[in-house]
Amino acid sequence: MKELLDKVYEAMDGNAYANAYSFSHGIESAAVLTIYDDDTARAITERLAPRITGKTVVEIGGGIGLLALHLGTVARRVWCIEANSMWSWTFAGTLLKQKPKNVSFLFGSAEEFYGVFSADVALFCTHSDTMGMSAIARKFSPVVIDVYGEMIAENPSAYDATARRLRALW
Repeated sequence: MKELLDKVYEAMDGNAYANAYSFSHGIESAAVLTIYDDDTARAITERLAPRITGKTVVEIGGGIGLLALHLGTVARRVWCIEANSMWSWTFAGTLLKQKPKNVSFLFGSAEEFYGVFSADVALFCTHSDTMGMSAIARKFSPVVIDVYGEMIAENPSAYDATARRLRALW
């Protein structure tokens, strides 16, 4: 997975088409994954399980979809929305091997799907555009979980200064 992600980052870094796409689709978050391995996705799912088991969950900014796949092991239904199509290159193979029926992936701005479905819980797991992510998440559910925000608040010293600064900037 790391090699494939490195290729995606290399291809998209400074890419005029990628930048134009982000601008035209209102993507304000950084094109940097925060969940790119099963261990992290599994740990976050275990942490969230008491609050999402048996519920419908929408993940805003799902990246390559690993967290959504893991959330699907405990949630009744998972909707994973990702605005940046650059991640589709990376997770297509994973979806073919692992996607359960109760997890669906939607490409586009989360605003495009507002009113199409609702959720018991909306969540996001990012360090950038946290205010924007929170605002759209509230449109899908009254219960919003800022995963990294909670984790950093509980134990700030466990996270590097860059992660804390990024959250403050966005």
